[in-house]
Amino acid sequence: MASLSDNRIANALSAWDAWNHQGFIKRSERLQKIHTQIPQANDVRSVGLLKHLLEQAATLEQITTLPGPTGESNELYLNGRGICLVCADGASTYTAFLGQVFAALVAGNAVLLHWPEEQAWCEQLARLLHQAGVPEPILQAVSDLTLNQALELDHLAVFACVLPMSRVIELNALIAKRSGLLVQVVAETDPVQCTALLQPDHLSRFVTERTRTINTTAVGGNATLLELGSSAV
Repeated sequence: MASLSDNRIANALSAWDAWNHQGFIKRSERLQKIHTQIPQANDVRSVGLLKHLLEQAATLEQITTLPGPTGESNELYLNGRGICLVCADGASTYTAFLGQVFAALVAGNAVLLHWPEEQAWCEQLARLLHQAGVPEPILQAVSDLTLNQALELDHLAVFACVLPMSRVIELNALIAKRSGLLVQVVAETDPVQCTALLQPDHLSRFVTERTRTINTTAVGGNATLLELGSSAV
């Protein structure tokens, strides 16, 4: 499957690192300012779903300290995956589509919107979120592309969709033919009840684990171990 270059991808990549490093709590707070003001999705169910996802995201901020057997500092933390394509078809709902968009954003990803049946609404959504502080390159509409073209875009890391299972299986087979970076597929096949979006591990599918190691000793290792080794010579 050939890849497709697009200026929007380059713009997203240039802004992604800064967005990702804001952290889950700050991104959650930023999105909470706007989640009740989305046209067509300000009903109790939509607001409740978005509130649930944003509150859950704040818990992902925690950094886990790992053992450092030679004196180094080792930390395990969560990171956004990169560029996420969020798509839907005519059978989708605003609630389910927004759930995927907010999940991708709060997890630290750059998002491309693809919902041809609601292109004007997607553009309006993007403007609202830009006004709320989401950088323009981090949220862009790509409904001018066909879905197959969008799936061929370079550097795609996540494909979050609201589609029937039969369509998800079909597209998953297409994605598997891509070369390079493996694409995580995150599907919501129940646009009314949003059963996947309400699963406790849904946000974890938009992130990846990273480790950070810092050498905390001047000589590059555990000073006590080095001293013991020296005295034994």
